[in-house]
Amino acid sequence: MAKRLFPGEDPIGRQVRSHNQTHEIIGVARNSKSRTLGEDPKACFYHFLDQDPGETSSFFGVAVVVKTSGHPAAMIRPVRQQVEALDPNLAVFNIETMKEHVGKALLIPRLCAWLSGVFGLVGLTLATLGLYGVMSYSVRRRTREIGIRMALGAPAGGVLRMVARQGLILAVAGLTAGLALALAASRFAAGFLYGISAMDRATFIGVPLVLLAVALVAILLPARRAARVDPLVALRHE
Repeated sequence: MAKRLFPGEDPIGRQVRSHNQTHEIIGVARNSKSRTLGEDPKACFYHFLDQDPGETSSFFGVAVVVKTSGHPAAMIRPVRQQVEALDPNLAVFNIETMKEHVGKALLIPRLCAWLSGVFGLVGLTLATLGLYGVMSYSVRRRTREIGIRMALGAPAGGVLRMVARQGLILAVAGLTAGLALALAASRFAAGFLYGISAMDRATFIGVPLVLLAVALVAILLPARRAARVDPLVALRHE
């Protein structure tokens, strides 16, 4: 807010108006989160409670933040005693450490991340089984062709490379399409991420490598089986 209202100037001592009241700036605080951890910084200012108590009353009460040098939980009792000393009629409730507060704020995002991870693992398993099934079916249908190739002198390594190459073409095509969709969806996912960019390089490099490694396993098993085909058995295959 200070940079927006007084760019390149010292805001201390300047005045701002809000709700038909004039306030003098006596300090500048760092940007903070008001409602959610994922929100963009918003212009705001703080003022003392006793300046206008009626404007600060809330059905949910007033939040008091206490900074400690030791374990936060050890300060709960002294803080409660201090509030009771100021006004015994004040109710003190919802006492929690900042770690607990942030944990509650991240509960939904963490749950969504966990569910997304489970669904992603299920999708990876289904994709692996599907690719393995397609390659196995392709090898089984080409058993006679593979037998003829080997009978004419094709080495087992050549058959292995041929089948693996066909499977890799499918895997690379799928990865290319998936990366394109992921890049397109990254702008929509940015609002759900905390502490990581929607264009995180490790994610966009590591995940395709993992998928490619899994695809290789699903491809090499049928390819090795094809390379071990007995030409005489293959030639009699219908």
